[in-house]
Amino acid sequence: MAFRSPSNHRGSRPVTSASTHAESRSRLDRDLEDLRKRELELRKLEEKMKQRVEDLPKEVAEKARRQEEMIKLRAIATATYADGLSRPRDKRHSPSTSSTGSRRMTKPEERSARLQFLLLCAVLAMIMVLLWKSLP
Repeated sequence: MAFRSPSNHRGSRPVTSASTHAESRSRLDRDLEDLRKRELELRKLEEKMKQRVEDLPKEVAEKARRQEEMIKLRAIATATYADGLSRPRDKRHSPSTSSTGSRRMTKPEERSARLQFLLLCAVLAMIMVLLWKSLP
C-alpha cells in the first residue's frame, strides 16, 4: 500500500522549505548555547563545592581550637577552693536579699525583742482604754 500524505495525494511528500530548516537550526543553536551556559554554571558550582570540601577540615579544626580556648578561659575565670584568694558564692541566701549586713538574732536578743513588743502592746492597750473613757 502506498503512503498517503495529509493532503490525500499518493506519493507526494510534505513540502519543506529552506525557512523551516533555518528556523529549526536557529532553535537548535539557541538550545545548544543555553546548554553550554548551563554547563559552565555547573562547572563553576562544582569548583566552589570542591573548594569548600577542601577548606572544611581547616574550618573544623579552627572551630575546635576556639572552643578549647573558651573552655580554658572559663576555667581560669571561675573561682575554686584551691585559689585561696576567692571564695565561692554563699548560696544559702537568695540573691533578692540585700546585703546590708542583716543577720539572724541570737536567742537572748529574740527574748528581749519579744518582751519589748509585749510591753509596747500593753502601753498601746492602756492608751486605747484611756481614750475610750475620755469620749463623751
